[in-house]
Amino acid sequence: MFDITHKGLKIAMESCDQAEIYGERGDVLSIDLEREEVKKVKHVKSTGIGVRVVISNKIGFSYTTALENARIEECVEHAIKQARVSEEDPYFSGLPEAAALKHSYEKPEKSFDKRIIDLLGVEGGSEDAIEYCKEMLTGMKEYEVRKGVRCRPTEGSFAAAFDETYILNSEGIETGDTGTYVSAGIMVVASEDGGEETPGAEGKVSRMLSDMDFGWIGREAVKIAVDSLGGKKLKTKTIPVVLSPRAVQSLLAYTLIPQLSAENVQRKQSPYHGKKGEEIASEILTIIDDGTMPLGVNSRKMDGEGVPSQSTNLLEKGVLKNFLYDSYTAGKDGVESTGNAIRGFDNLPTPGATNFIINGISRASKDEMFSEISEGLFINDIIGAHTASRASGDFSVVAQNAYGIKKGELFPVKQVMVAGNMQEVLKQVEMIGTDTRQIYNVVSPSIMVSKVQVVA
Repeated sequence: MFDITHKGLKIAMESCDQAEIYGERGDVLSIDLEREEVKKVKHVKSTGIGVRVVISNKIGFSYTTALENARIEECVEHAIKQARVSEEDPYFSGLPEAAALKHSYEKPEKSFDKRIIDLLGVEGGSEDAIEYCKEMLTGMKEYEVRKGVRCRPTEGSFAAAFDETYILNSEGIETGDTGTYVSAGIMVVASEDGGEETPGAEGKVSRMLSDMDFGWIGREAVKIAVDSLGGKKLKTKTIPVVLSPRAVQSLLAYTLIPQLSAENVQRKQSPYHGKKGEEIASEILTIIDDGTMPLGVNSRKMDGEGVPSQSTNLLEKGVLKNFLYDSYTAGKDGVESTGNAIRGFDNLPTPGATNFIINGISRASKDEMFSEISEGLFINDIIGAHTASRASGDFSVVAQNAYGIKKGELFPVKQVMVAGNMQEVLKQVEMIGTDTRQIYNVVSPSIMVSKVQVVA
């Protein structure tokens, strides 16, 4: 890939003011389960290169998955043709320059696992992966359920992956990184005395195989399903709500994270336009985006443009401090990129979160939170968060595997929706938990919100 990217850059610079070559190589082994049987085994290797060129502040982009010399030349030519017919962008301030970088490159800790490489490289790797799936099923069966309760798996999955990225541009940036990933999950349904089935699911993603407990995934999925049996209906009212880390991720992924993207702020598609320095959330809340976090699912040496990853303070004690920037949006605002350019080889970079970390004061365990609530709701997961409005923050979602709270005690509930506005939710956070975990790009504990509308 090194030779190909240099060749592509050399060709591009014969006709362009600036150019960037982004290369990506991936190796993924995946297992799909249906009930307790292996449905599909796939081992896919992929490569791709994206070419971005600049001619008189006009941008052209093209990509290819074929790395032959002729195809690279064709890809570069296509990007140049696109640039020539594009409109000049007055806000484009140039590709990142190596000489102007404020941070050095550092490999994040625990982002590469040789055991995963070995699993992908050996002939019997798929057999080992299937064994990990069996560990989930065993864990599921180990969970002791009360008499009359049956539980069965519906589907599950396992994946191990390695990826390599390489970035080269005409402004002196030349860097790359490698990373490994492993993920697993299982869905189950439980029923009591032949009655209605309730679902339960659990999963995890990590950079290190040793960080995975496949048996726990199976046991936890069953626990969630069984604890949800016999759900009662609630009345429509506004009550305190505790959101699990998974529920927090579901909401933030479609509301706060895109609202803090500099691209949406600049387009005035965020409620936080013009509010930097203002108090926008509870004073107990601090939020950091950290692309260097050890073991972080999205930790990297650099972002999608070759800017070194960093830790960015977005919210401090409720006060809005910064947004997520790539080089383009940073140029528009006259600030430095925060190293948050997110991309693949087949698209241009845009600002996005890496490891979006919820911190703060007033910490408590979930049981301590529950004990503070005379009447409330605990939500394990959320369905329909994608329907939330990024611009307004309004949401109306289904609470999945939810439990009513009565004087600190939990009982299962069903057919419950919650509705509200994310900006108001942030202002009404009263406690954050001690059960922090990473779900995709969000690192969060459970959160207690003083007032949320529950719709029966």
